[in-house]
Amino acid sequence: MYRRNIWITAAAGALALAVACGRTPNTPVAPTGATSTDTSAAADGSTLKVTRPVAQSPINGEQPEGTLVLTATAATGKFAAVDLSHRFEIYNDAKTKVCDSGLISGSGPTVSFTATSCTLAFDAPHTWRVRAEYQGALGPWSADAAFKSPAGGYIRGNELFDPLTNGPSTIMSASRGVTWIPGVGVKLENKESYVEYRLQQPCVDCEMSALMTNLGNGSEEWKTKVMSMLRGDGVNITDNDFRVTLDKRTTWVGQQSVIRYTMVSRNRDAGEPKSGPQSWNRANTYFWKFEWRNGNSNLTVRDGGVNGSIKASIGTAYRAPYDPDPHIIRLGSVGGRAGSDTNPGTIIWNVWVSPNPRPNLPGDK
Repeated sequence: MYRRNIWITAAAGALALAVACGRTPNTPVAPTGATSTDTSAAADGSTLKVTRPVAQSPINGEQPEGTLVLTATAATGKFAAVDLSHRFEIYNDAKTKVCDSGLISGSGPTVSFTATSCTLAFDAPHTWRVRAEYQGALGPWSADAAFKSPAGGYIRGNELFDPLTNGPSTIMSASRGVTWIPGVGVKLENKESYVEYRLQQPCVDCEMSALMTNLGNGSEEWKTKVMSMLRGDGVNITDNDFRVTLDKRTTWVGQQSVIRYTMVSRNRDAGEPKSGPQSWNRANTYFWKFEWRNGNSNLTVRDGGVNGSIKASIGTAYRAPYDPDPHIIRLGSVGGRAGSDTNPGTIIWNVWVSPNPRPNLPGDK
């Protein structure tokens, strides 16, 4: 009997050791016997034992102004604290996914995604959702939250954005001789045409950029301009202490269609840099970007859009801060004693003025 009891005890011990060695190790977010990559998914398809995030903003059809920021409560592990990542998705009104945030790491009770990398239709219904992810395992999605995408176009302090594809906006201070082309932009019809904006505060070290098309070689007998800036004090451009004009010259009288600009700050002339002879195609999209920062200015023109090939890059130093007050931005010419000089036919969209780099804007090419 004694020998038989020894054999039973040894067998039971071996069985217990085998069971222990065969168990799947626990994870910080799973109970005993379940793993974060458990193939037996829950009814909602999730494989990660975490709470469901709750959408906070925007919800219930809200329409944010300016930059779209999605915010939700962060998911938490049901069985232990763990560093989770989150993923946001945005869908249009046709239920097609139009943006994926990728994995966003962070800690705290909330998680946010600034959707500057997304291309959304302006002023249109959308939905969004968010979930947690961890080492390939997926948490449950939040409930869908409805919102309306920003209408597009704003002036905040020294920053300006106007898509110009959705008609005249309330942020303009004036316009003249233009045609609004839905989904395309604004067309400057003639020599007198312009669209004007007044910033709420001067943009001192900044950039001004826009996309343009219908720029031909031209034979107009004036110094054709596509964009300009000045101080809005009623003084014409010729005598204005703060003036910038960006020219696309014509073939008239040996101008050779060059790219050229002028800059004056506090009545100190920075000179008039220009490129070599150019050839233009009215079917092409051109990206114009003018920067003035820390005493150096530069104009770059790209053929083919924001990421197109560089057509010209010219620059010069300026000798006094560029701080006009009020600060006026114009598409086309600023007018003045010498007369208006807008380049006729220019079509412009996605105007950006800011101390911050240009983001990926809806409609950028």
